[in-house]
Amino acid sequence: MQSDEMDGTGATGTKERLDELGSLARSLAGEGDALRILRDVAEKVRAATDALAVHIERVSSPDVAGVVVVSAGVDGRVTQLDHEIDGAHRTVIALGRRNERMGSIVLFRPEHAPPVDTHTLERVSDLATVATLALRIATLASTVAETRNECRRIVEDKYRLISGVGEELKERLGVASEYVQLLDTEGELTEREQHYIERSRQSIDAVIRIIRDLVQLSRIDTGNLTVRPEHVNVPALLRGIVRDFQLSVGTIGLQFEMSVPSDLPVIMTDIDYVRQILDTLLANAIRYSPVGSSITVRSDIRPGRRRSDPLRYVCMEITDKGPGVGDSDLIFEEVYRVERRGEKSGFRLAIARRMARLLGGELTLETEPGVGSTFTLWLPDTPPETAPSYTHLKQKTDAALRG
Repeated sequence: MQSDEMDGTGATGTKERLDELGSLARSLAGEGDALRILRDVAEKVRAATDALAVHIERVSSPDVAGVVVVSAGVDGRVTQLDHEIDGAHRTVIALGRRNERMGSIVLFRPEHAPPVDTHTLERVSDLATVATLALRIATLASTVAETRNECRRIVEDKYRLISGVGEELKERLGVASEYVQLLDTEGELTEREQHYIERSRQSIDAVIRIIRDLVQLSRIDTGNLTVRPEHVNVPALLRGIVRDFQLSVGTIGLQFEMSVPSDLPVIMTDIDYVRQILDTLLANAIRYSPVGSSITVRSDIRPGRRRSDPLRYVCMEITDKGPGVGDSDLIFEEVYRVERRGEKSGFRLAIARRMARLLGGELTLETEPGVGSTFTLWLPDTPPETAPSYTHLKQKTDAALRG
């Protein structure tokens, strides 16, 4: 006869039983290691029932034979049972509801063993509930992994298609551009003909830029963009980029206002990608700013946007007084566009956000229709001696793309 502590009839046994279930549940919720939990459950069921061995099987439907997921007993062998098990009595405990059977716990007990007592059955029932949840999580994890692999394959196929078609189109458009240039050398063209030639050249150049952007976007999505971190002086970088735009801003009646502290830390990142992001943001601000207004460029140090983020970030803000955006999330989608005097934004903002995430940061937008917009590039403030390697940046990229 088992004691209260062994069969769970007393207060001590009940507490131990609840502690055991609580520990399994916390592990399942916190770590999500379903196979390890199932192994623990199998061992606990075997110990509670004095079984020679225990299988936990998974089934995809009631009409399909179970597939062994984990086993416990007989020297830890998973697929081979010795002659004792071959002659053992089998007890099957269904996992899941009747219309949603996840699998079974199969007990192999000696043929003449006494029946399992009620309290032990209650404990096994509790463990079966945990096993059902673990099987469900394992099934979902398997489905997610298969879906992720399929999505990756589709994205890679898309990249190859876009790259191939893009190269072909760029080659054909390059030839068309050369013919347009030849026409432009003709000496007896009317003003209208010259205007048409110029518009044709602009259209061809615009299509080539869109193709390049589309190929780059696909390269980011498939992880085919190489990151080369180096030391970057943020104040010097911002001043240089603003200086490059200064002339074009002055000719259309705009001006820059800068608030960039000179003591910002040197960060470790890919300067070419940061420059491309900032070029996109400044060009976008110039395009949508009303004549006579100003564009503000700021930079400072901020903590992460989430409490769980221990990093500090160097933030670079570009603020304009344009029309604003109705949906601050959609603007980063590839298909979104803001129209003003017939202009379109293309893929540049989608590329900019993906690049920011590739660098371990983020690109955010605060906007108010009719007042203006503020784009903020967040880059981690990482000391050079602990700067992330390319592998680390690649891992963060993959995590972002998975969403």
